[in-house]
Amino acid sequence: MEQSLFKGEAGAFAAIEQDIIHTYKLITSSRYITNRHLEQISADAKKRLSHVESEDDWLYLLTYMRGIYTLAERAATYEEYERRFHYFFQAMSDELLAGREKMQLTGAFRPFLEQLLFLVVYHAEEAEAPWPPLLFQLLKNMEASYIEPIFTFLSESVDRSRCSRPLSLAYSYAALLAGDEKAALSILRAQRHPYLDQELRSHFELLKQRSKWQTMKEWVDALFPHKHQGTFGSLQPFIDEMKTTLPANKKEFDAVWNRWLLSPSYQRFLTFSKHYRDDELEELLNRLLPELKRRLHQVEAAKTFEKLLLTTKRYPLAADYFLKHERDPLRMRPEKVELLEALRRDAPAYAKPVYHQLVIRLIEKKSRLHYEQAAVLLKELKGIYEQDETLFRFADYLTKLKKMYRTYRAFIEELKRIGL
Repeated sequence: MEQSLFKGEAGAFAAIEQDIIHTYKLITSSRYITNRHLEQISADAKKRLSHVESEDDWLYLLTYMRGIYTLAERAATYEEYERRFHYFFQAMSDELLAGREKMQLTGAFRPFLEQLLFLVVYHAEEAEAPWPPLLFQLLKNMEASYIEPIFTFLSESVDRSRCSRPLSLAYSYAALLAGDEKAALSILRAQRHPYLDQELRSHFELLKQRSKWQTMKEWVDALFPHKHQGTFGSLQPFIDEMKTTLPANKKEFDAVWNRWLLSPSYQRFLTFSKHYRDDELEELLNRLLPELKRRLHQVEAAKTFEKLLLTTKRYPLAADYFLKHERDPLRMRPEKVELLEALRRDAPAYAKPVYHQLVIRLIEKKSRLHYEQAAVLLKELKGIYEQDETLFRFADYLTKLKKMYRTYRAFIEELKRIGL
């Protein structure tokens, strides 16, 4: 292997050199290798490491990875077997990430992080190096006290105009965590080729968490100057929320909500509309609800419609919805049951005709299960009439109902059973 970069690496390499060579030969085997085979190769490497007597597991894992990487670079085999090497390095990185808590408890995390950073810098210009992706994963859950030192170290040691693309992603994320948004963008822009949306998802997620909407807009303009509306892939939800938060023209607002209507979600409605004034929200609902109503054949659209009717207390519209669209009251979704309960509790005048119709539809199904549910609804309906002290009207209604369905013996028996 190349010169030792940190204390203990030479000794660790000497102890596991033959294991490293064995694993390298398995990875570069000429036979076809599936992911299952790669999983077995990675498991074999971990098993070999488990026989090493040392408290510094992390040191041997890093050394194993560097040994494999060095052999691949020297033999120029990385490109040919890129998928295999990537799988192996990811498996070993996962092992290091899984041991993070143990390292923190034993005081080994700081020396591990220092050695990892040395590796990052030493291979800074090599796109295949496994260290930047590992650092990136660590940064996502890094203690605040480490962030500034990591960013400072990288700033002093890495030429942002020459560093590899994976390193630019990790380095810029460290800058973003440290609060230097301009440096983060500068690091990203130093790369010649455009970024894929998936590569920047963590960056945009952090900007969203910190409500850095103006910064996000600057990033979109700088990193995706030629992108058009609705072509941002996994970044689209962040950009849509940005557009509903920052001052924008009506055309942009309409585009966001038209896209939302393609895949309605109550949670995303809350996210996109949380910055709206009351009058703006009312105007938006008046536009969206009719559109959702036209899409009731889509389950998610119907569920979102029901949730909006509930939370905005649009009880007249809710009653109309039940009367026109509820065909099988026995199989109502939780959202619809919740809406019916709110209607019964808060708007009894609108609930009565709904209950009348639901009861009839249940009885007409002519099954004991439906009769039982009809009886339950009748008991609830009785409670509604009790609220406004018109129980005599319920008595008249019940008498007529029994007369109308007197030949439905199982139904009449069910009413007797519950005392109606």
